[in-house]
Amino acid sequence: MTHMAKPHASFTELVERHRVELLAYARRLLGHEQDAQDVCQDALLRACRAFGRLSHDANGRAWLYKIVTNTALNAMRRRKSRTAPIADVGIDNLPSSAVLRSDRSGQLAVIGEAVYRLPAKQRAALMQRHFHGLEYAEIALSLGCSEESARANVYQAIKKLRATLGDCGERRPPSL
Repeated sequence: MTHMAKPHASFTELVERHRVELLAYARRLLGHEQDAQDVCQDALLRACRAFGRLSHDANGRAWLYKIVTNTALNAMRRRKSRTAPIADVGIDNLPSSAVLRSDRSGQLAVIGEAVYRLPAKQRAALMQRHFHGLEYAEIALSLGCSEESARANVYQAIKKLRATLGDCGERRPPSL
């Protein structure tokens, strides 16, 4: 899924174009619906205040992801002492080969826990690439790093998931 940067006429247009995917992204990062809604609301308020400084030809989608990512990372740091929820990787977003024939919910819980335990930047890069279809250049913009670093974060996330899920015997999704 390739998304070309589109010029944005207004903040409202930009937000409406990406609101649903940003909320889904925050939900997957944080693993909790209410936290995701709070983070999105806070991020969009910050974006609204900064919108006037965004150039007309800037990648608005990557810019919004950056603000949501930073807001989510700050929220994760604040709540570190709370019990870790299971990350919502969503059964519809997994390749069919990743979903085992039996005990689907148990497998998703194992995968979700493994994803949640990834370092925050790796989890964000993985979610942006594999669940939201961002290009590496967009991930780099949203994480404030180079394109090579964005690739490395995705690679390391997948490598860690393979290692972690490999310890689960039959529960390991072959496609990761």
